[in-house]
Amino acid sequence: MTKRHASLYIARKLKGDATSVGKVSRMGTRIATISVAISVFTMILSIAIVRGFRSEIEKRAVGFTGEILMEAPGAGFVTEPIPVSNKLSYLPDLKEHPEVSHIQEFAMSYGIMRTEDAIQAVSFKGVGLSYRWDFFARHLREGRLPAFSDTASSSEVLISKRLSSMLGIDVDQVITMYFIGNSVRMRRFVVSGIYDAQLEDIDNHLVVGDIRHAQRLNGWREDQVSGMELFLTSKERLDAKQEEIEEFILEKTSDTDDGVVLKNIHRIYSHLYDWLDLMDINVVVLLTLMVLVAGFNMMSGLLILLFEKTATIGLLKAVGMRDRHIRNSFLYNAAVVAIRGMIAGTVLAVVFLIIQETTRFITLDPASYFVDSVPVDISWFHILTVDVIAVGMLLLILMLPLKSLIRISPDKAIRMR
Repeated sequence: MTKRHASLYIARKLKGDATSVGKVSRMGTRIATISVAISVFTMILSIAIVRGFRSEIEKRAVGFTGEILMEAPGAGFVTEPIPVSNKLSYLPDLKEHPEVSHIQEFAMSYGIMRTEDAIQAVSFKGVGLSYRWDFFARHLREGRLPAFSDTASSSEVLISKRLSSMLGIDVDQVITMYFIGNSVRMRRFVVSGIYDAQLEDIDNHLVVGDIRHAQRLNGWREDQVSGMELFLTSKERLDAKQEEIEEFILEKTSDTDDGVVLKNIHRIYSHLYDWLDLMDINVVVLLTLMVLVAGFNMMSGLLILLFEKTATIGLLKAVGMRDRHIRNSFLYNAAVVAIRGMIAGTVLAVVFLIIQETTRFITLDPASYFVDSVPVDISWFHILTVDVIAVGMLLLILMLPLKSLIRISPDKAIRMR
């Protein structure tokens, strides 16, 4: 029998016996297994939920502005809209850039929406025929998307569910908006649909309509817009991709082109990403606490087993078995406990996440959390990573007491019966 097989054989024999002390050690093992299962369950849920929040909020942010927003310098810092040309010389090349999947223009105009019972400041976002409606189609709750043509401007608009509730507006209702510039101009629109994206800062005031209305209200030509939204082929390394596109624009721009600045969604929605970063910190703290709690409980169960088997340890040392092989025997037992707890916690977590993903039975207040239910993002890579790291950390924690306790001299150990 090899030394490894001997360690495994002894590990199978190092279990609680029928005595009262043996029952206590078996109870300690059960508690340790349950503790590991709860810790792994909590860790997997924490990571899946935080990933779910980040994924859902990023999808909403990108849906409103794209990954990168290109607009005139100073836009957003002054009350008067600043135009930029949509005939920039480098635009055709930029649309073919390997990092860019789509570019769409928009024009903003600001005004007031008034009904018989309420009044609300609104932002009218005019979009053109090239606009992708995928985002609003996913979040459409009533009615339909506005229909535009290339011959005449459309009076149809899309409003949010929050704006609809605040002002008591329904689908197909005619609304009146007032735009204040050098003079007050009134426009009437028809609500074709109501969406619910659950980003309160935007939903409370955004109205989406035909870009030609915004251009006329701002006194702009047909080739002048507020900016362009750039959608990228992927969301990874967003800051680096922004720098790459900025260098591309500097290289391709001509003296007649308008100046532009680029802002990515991390800057545009900095408050959302600060909130997500804070959640990431909380998860790191939670993961650390869960590993420590599970490690403490496993250490308690192992210590009970060690004290019960002290005489056996002394006998094994007396017949010449090395400390390392005795330690490995106890570690094999600990590994079995950790793996059983890990499997139980993982199975429970995956079942819970699948149920939540399909039924969304845990709801949230969108005003506070930006979503109406707890979002989850199930990633098998992250689940396996949590399992491996959790078991590895637990076994490392257990190495400390094992090293000191196994060093007991054989004569003292044998007398402790």
